[in-house]
Amino acid sequence: MRPTANSMHTVRHGAAVFGVFLLLTMVIARTGEAAVPVAATGVERGAPETTIPVATVAAPTTTTIVPTTTVATEEQAAATSTTTTTITTTTLRPLDPVTFETLDRIDTILDFTDFTTQGASRWRRSIDGLEEFDLISTADGAEQPVLWLPPTGDHDQPVLVILHSWSSQYTQHAGIPFAEWAQENGWAVIAPEFRGKNDDADAVGSDLAVQDVADAIDYAVAQEGVDANRVFVVGYSGGGMMALLVAGQHPDKVAAVSSWGPPHDLSDFYTFSRGKGLGYWGDISRACGGDPRTEGDAQDECLARSPMTYMDTLREHEIPVFIGQGIRDPYVMRNAAVDVYNALADPFDRLSEDDVDLLRRGRVPGDASEAVTIETHFEDRDPDPVFARKSGPVLLVYFQADHDMVYGATAEWFASDPANLWDRLGSDPWD
Repeated sequence: MRPTANSMHTVRHGAAVFGVFLLLTMVIARTGEAAVPVAATGVERGAPETTIPVATVAAPTTTTIVPTTTVATEEQAAATSTTTTTITTTTLRPLDPVTFETLDRIDTILDFTDFTTQGASRWRRSIDGLEEFDLISTADGAEQPVLWLPPTGDHDQPVLVILHSWSSQYTQHAGIPFAEWAQENGWAVIAPEFRGKNDDADAVGSDLAVQDVADAIDYAVAQEGVDANRVFVVGYSGGGMMALLVAGQHPDKVAAVSSWGPPHDLSDFYTFSRGKGLGYWGDISRACGGDPRTEGDAQDECLARSPMTYMDTLREHEIPVFIGQGIRDPYVMRNAAVDVYNALADPFDRLSEDDVDLLRRGRVPGDASEAVTIETHFEDRDPDPVFARKSGPVLLVYFQADHDMVYGATAEWFASDPANLWDRLGSDPWD
């Protein structure tokens, strides 16, 4: 049926009303948009703050990692109820290719020297451009000598911090192969004195001794050409103990630690060395002020000087640690390395008390043929690794030796760049 005039008028009137309504709706919508400021972050007003995973964000290469906070203006604060925090995270530049020619014929300490021989003259003959000078302790103003090798190359390079053992000083010859390898690759080297041999209260893991190493690191990273994000610390025996101490007390200064046969509990080490007729118990008694086997000031002092006290800090900061020990070690409790591992490992990866007891007695837990199934960085020419475990950034290796250290394994582990930020932030280190 054709429409009448009245019906047509009604339709036109309805259309006009609808058009006015539509126009008003558009105006109101636009007015509403202008009246609601958008937060500077691009996050919808009132929505919870969103964190973008750093692994998906492209960032320029830099050697400095700086968390920065952007504070909202008054206008932004009025528009949003949260303060926006922007974390600037960047990856480290890959290491230059690393070579190992200087370590071709040197596997362990006895391939190069004996355990305690020292003296600066062999260091000077071995390392061109080596410098020797005193640093002033920031703790008490005492002068502590150091050996220093500046880096070379077109980019900032890692610094290798070489720590002397219990019964030696900073010129201990056992550190020279590491320095030669570092020089081969353009890395910086610093070998600090930290109150001399561990035979009095100023040494043996004291606050003064730890600060001496921290001061040496501060000096090194302030020098031109040094990568402050790649401070690699290595120590054997008492030097391994100090490496764990400085990393545990100054985790912001250390990128990775290689520690070999370290006493990690001075009270236990006192008991062990006294039972074995070794002289270390006397050093500990002088340092801690008495016998630490019973509760009291001496025990408390030994606890403050023991790496075990700082394991939680190392774990919380996810400092990569390579802990190695000879399965026949006669000078340090054979469970020292596994105790460190268990303190740092994920609870699901820790060894049982029975396994720890086996290692304490120099025996390999489980089936010996399946004891090593992970990358240990040991080569065929090195002493055979007999037991190894890894948990997140912590690597444990027992090997066929007494109280010794494997140069090539440490060098290859450092060359794997355990401090690389993408490796540590791009995935869960405990996976």
